[in-house]
Amino acid sequence: MERLSLHQLVAITAQPEEMVEIAAKLDCPTVTLFAQHSKNSGAPYVESVERARALKAKADDLGVGIYSLEVFGLGPDGITDDLRTGLEVGGTLGAKCLTVVIGDDDLSRAQDTLAAFVPLAEAHGMSPHVEFHAFGRITTYPQLCEFLSGVDAATAISADVLHFYRNEGGIGSMSQPCAVPIGHAQLCDGPLERARDEWLFEAVNDRKIPGEGAFDLIGFLQALPRDVRIDVEVPTETARFPNGTHYERCEAVMSAARRILNQAGVA
Repeated sequence: MERLSLHQLVAITAQPEEMVEIAAKLDCPTVTLFAQHSKNSGAPYVESVERARALKAKADDLGVGIYSLEVFGLGPDGITDDLRTGLEVGGTLGAKCLTVVIGDDDLSRAQDTLAAFVPLAEAHGMSPHVEFHAFGRITTYPQLCEFLSGVDAATAISADVLHFYRNEGGIGSMSQPCAVPIGHAQLCDGPLERARDEWLFEAVNDRKIPGEGAFDLIGFLQALPRDVRIDVEVPTETARFPNGTHYERCEAVMSAARRILNQAGVA
């Protein structure tokens, strides 16, 4: 089974319906889409159950599944109406999981919010996968393991190779024991170092295609559980594809990702 899922950020301005069509042309079995407004990326998202219902029918006709949804931010306001709508959208799409980021500085309260959110997501058929990143209180894999160990609900981790390199300088912590499993991964490439004030822009707009950077992607892929799906999350600057279509961007990225998986022996 193909382990890769095509992430919407690869073609950041493409509508969800087009992403499904592109995935079908590339023989990619699943896509990852946005079900919440993202102020950082501005990516189109599935905003209503009605749109989700039509999109699900289209995806079914094309033989493409909806794997994961981005991005559910849990802040001090708790479980908002927008989050609940996103869960309904996800259930309608038949999504398998969703990415959660913690936006509450009160980590004890955040643990309680996440514990309440998990069963709501599960009721819609989705498993919450929590992501660490540089733009909140939980910035490393060990910190996230510790945080999730205090949550009274079943959770998993979204492991983005970019965040390992920017926040930890590499993937060394993946060998440390963690009571919480990695639920899915996110694949891209990049330079070993980048100016701190460019990190957000890089994450949303300027990642490198697998094989074009300096990350140890072979080691990253081999450290993952063999049964997890891998999002290909590679937003690229316009200069990389000055006249490229959405399809051409996705085709280049998916081809590179497949080569890396084959090299790692984990395809």
